[in-house]
Amino acid sequence: QYYGYPYAAVLPQPVADTPEVASAKAAHFAAYNVAAAAAAAAPDYDAVGVVAPPYPGYSAYVGPLAGIPAIVNGVPADTPEVAAAKVAHFAAHAAANHY
Repeated sequence: QYYGYPYAAVLPQPVADTPEVASAKAAHFAAYNVAAAAAAAAPDYDAVGVVAPPYPGYSAYVGPLAGIPAIVNGVPADTPEVAAAKVAHFAAHAAANHY
């Protein structure tokens, strides 16, 4: 529910179905209802809920762990490439500002 200022604009309306789409929807729902009625008339009581028993072993990731940069004050440390780019960036700023 909207509790803000009054909004007088007309909201967009959904696009109406074309006659072809309406006919296709009606055919689809009719076929669905026929299939649903057939399924309700002949329920499958011997259906197996689980196809195979679960694996009894312990499954866990045993591969190598990805190396992460050391974290300094909650921020990952820069890689050597990033550190070099920062140095070049700040040197360009210093040269442009005549420091």
